[in-house]
Amino acid sequence: MSSLFLALLRENPWPGIAVASLNLVVAVSLVGVSLLLGIAISVLAWVHALADREPAPTRQAANRQGFA
Repeated sequence: MSSLFLALLRENPWPGIAVASLNLVVAVSLVGVSLLLGIAISVLAWVHALADREPAPTRQAANRQGFA
């Protein structure tokens, strides 16, 4: 049975090329989705860290407390 499949593959390589290109498209799309997800998570973490920071005291408030 496998020799028949290999004989067909030798005669017509297009199905194998189509499957290989489909695998390549799927792999590249998965890499792209994972990169976008990583960027989105890092941006969300950065925004969350910015939102949690204590606000810096203004110059007037610092002068009222006696800091120069």
